[in-house]
Order: sequence, then C-alpha cells, then structure tokens
Amino acid sequence: MRQFLFVASFALVAACTQESAPEYANYGGERLQIIAKANPGLIDSQFIVEINGVVAVNQRSKPFGGSSQTFEGSYRGERVTARATYVEKLFSSYTMIDVFINGTLIDTLVI
Repeated sequence: MRQFLFVASFALVAACTQESAPEYANYGGERLQIIAKANPGLIDSQFIVEINGVVAVNQRSKPFGGSSQTFEGSYRGERVTARATYVEKLFSSYTMIDVFINGTLIDTLVI
C-alpha cells in the first residue's frame, strides 16, 4: 500500500503544469504578451511558449538532453526559438526560458 501511495503521489506531482508570469515585450512595433509553460513528465518535459495567446512553441524535451535545450516553432510566420536552461542553486531550482523571434532575444521567462 505504501508503494502505491508513493507512485500515485509521484505521478500527480509529475503532471503539474508550471507556468511563468506573463511578460510583455515589443517586437516590430507590436506589444507581445509571452507566457511559458512546462509540463514535467517522468523522464522529459513538454515546453509551451504562447505569444499573445497563440501557441508558438510546443515540444517535448529530450530525456537525457542536458540542462539546456532548444525548441523551435513559429508565430505569424516568423521563426520562434525558446532556449530552456535548468538552473539549480543551493536551496532552489528553476527553469529560465530565453525567447527569440528571428534570432532577436525578446524576453527571458522564469518557471
């Protein structure tokens, strides 16, 4: 019974979506609202970047891809790149996501 509770608890925690606070940036004369989300799995995570409510990036991480991975997508026909870096400090850990549109850094989000 104890093992079942442990596995059930782990599965519930692994499925919790983590979301950044909305950030605002200007690009090409347009104001953009950018949100990043991470859905942790057992050995990988799904990363989603939304720009003005439109999903621009929606990819899964590589299970053993290291602490920094790059994901690609598009927003209104423009190339969007999200570089996710896992940062671990003494008493905390978080994921930094740098969002680029056509190679220009737009914003850095923290999950």
